[in-house]
Amino acid sequence: MGLADARMSPLLTAVVLLASATSRVGFAQWIFAVVVIGVLLRGIAKGYRLAWLWGRYLALFLGVTVLVGLGVGLWKGEVPWRIAAVMGGGLVLPLLVTTVALGRPSAFRWFDLYCPGCGKVTGRGNDFLFREARCKECGDVF
Repeated sequence: MGLADARMSPLLTAVVLLASATSRVGFAQWIFAVVVIGVLLRGIAKGYRLAWLWGRYLALFLGVTVLVGLGVGLWKGEVPWRIAAVMGGGLVLPLLVTTVALGRPSAFRWFDLYCPGCGKVTGRGNDFLFREARCKECGDVF
């Protein structure tokens, strides 16, 4: 699933090829990243709350981390502008858009994060795997 997604996006493929040619990341690390992305995409498609949690906050963390790294690289003159533009448009922008998209009301409905008792949105799990959610306002478990 993850490899097919990379083939569908020429920009993402270009970013992966560019990064693999200029970094010391091993092949096993790329495979691990593809597997993690595939598992997250599958969980999001099925509406698993744990995938929502990881997808939203991992995308935010990775997007900010890459953005800071690009900024430092540009400031020190170690990263060319063309590479920064490709990485920004092909990696940082989709990660930040994903974070925003998973924070929309439609995403809260998809992942069943509205409390049936009071109607408030919750992002708090009742168990470790987030199979049940717990409302912050009324304490209801659903």
